[in-house]
Amino acid sequence: GSPPALCQPRSLRSGHFGVVRLCRERSTGAFYAAKFLRMRRGRPGPERAQVEREVSILRQLQHPNILRLHQLFSSPAEAVLVLEL
Repeated sequence: GSPPALCQPRSLRSGHFGVVRLCRERSTGAFYAAKFLRMRRGRPGPERAQVEREVSILRQLQHPNILRLHQLFSSPAEAVLVLEL
C-alpha cells in the first residue's frame, strides 16, 4: 500500500545526525514533524540504544511543553520519529 504520510522536501530543521520535515497524515490531513535519524554504523550518528531511550521517554511523558510521539518507523539504517507539531 501507499505510505501513511506525505513529507515535504524542505526540512524544518537539520542537524548533524538527521533532519526534521513537515509531514501530513494522508487519512486525517493532520500535520506532524517527522524526525529522520541516521543510525550509527561506522559514521557519526546516534546509536540505536540512544534512539530507543528517547522513544521510551517520549512514550512515558505527558506534558503540555513536551512534544508527543505519534508514531515510530525504524530500520537498521534509519529511525523516523513522527511527533506532534
